[in-house]
Amino acid sequence: MHHHYLDRFAYQDSPVHRLDPRAKTLAVLAYSAVLISLPRYAIPSPGYVIFPFVLLVVGGIPLWFVLKHTLMVSPFVLLLVVLSPVFDRTPVRVGESVVIAGGWLTAGTVLARFVLGMAALIGLTSTTRFPELLKGLELLGLPRMLVTQLRFLYRYLFLLIDQSMHLRQAWGARDAGRGPIGWRWRAATGLVGVLFTRSLEQAERTYLAMLARGYDGTIRLLRPLHWQVRDTVFLLAVVAYLVFLRWGGMVGR
Repeated sequence: MHHHYLDRFAYQDSPVHRLDPRAKTLAVLAYSAVLISLPRYAIPSPGYVIFPFVLLVVGGIPLWFVLKHTLMVSPFVLLLVVLSPVFDRTPVRVGESVVIAGGWLTAGTVLARFVLGMAALIGLTSTTRFPELLKGLELLGLPRMLVTQLRFLYRYLFLLIDQSMHLRQAWGARDAGRGPIGWRWRAATGLVGVLFTRSLEQAERTYLAMLARGYDGTIRLLRPLHWQVRDTVFLLAVVAYLVFLRWGGMVGR
């Protein structure tokens, strides 16, 4: 497993990729805030599809990729959607004469906001290199300690996964899936301890190697971030678009 799994589209070149990560982050945050601010029973209008659709299409991100990753994180939201009609039976008038349980509207709006929000978030992460995204978050005021933790998690998570896969392969070679259940459970718990010990040892070696190369707590990019006119234009356009959607009469009330 490698970083390519996360960054498979982030190193492409497109107008969206060339935008400053801070501009894209602020735009997605504003979009998410507007989605959250909608009334409880208001289903987002079709206009809300425009922003994530433009990010994905102009950025060259396949829609199947968006669908796949949205489904991966959907179980909890789908549970909320399924249970909403059960717990929310408040009568709500739709149109002139139709009255339905509010839970059905809640289910629809939660599902719509989740899909739209995930599409915008995937558009951000798939068109921005992760180190640059973290640097942008740091410049926007996110605590450096949190950014550092995320940076190291991104950098060394795959090394930890490789270690666990090697341990699992060695365990399978010795057991072949035929040992007693009790013995296999005890062996599995032992593997967790071994993995933890190896993680600590690897962390120590990594830190010493970083100190030997002059690490002082600051991560520097090969391509420093520069806010340009296009970033300002992009952010202002998104804000105007969101203001028009939210308060310009396009949102159903």
